[in-house]
Amino acid sequence: MSITTVDLPPELIERVQGKATRENLDIAEVVRRLLARWVSGDVQIESEDRAKLAERARRSRGIWKDRDPDAYLAASRAGLSARDEDLGDARLVV
Repeated sequence: MSITTVDLPPELIERVQGKATRENLDIAEVVRRLLARWVSGDVQIESEDRAKLAERARRSRGIWKDRDPDAYLAASRAGLSARDEDLGDARLVV
């Protein structure tokens, strides 16, 4: 089995843990069963607006909550390019 992290709002995780405890189930087992039913087509999930999905993904991304990953990577690459140029110039001077 592989390990996957799922971000849940605190109020939902409290309700999930309570119900799982009352029903003597492990949360991982509940998730496995629900995913198996979803993949087989027994459970349907209504699609949400793409903007809502993107916002939810951004909120759940930890370090990406306060910044755009694409802009961050572009700035990082620009910084690396500048550093590479500085190193190249330093080699030429020596």
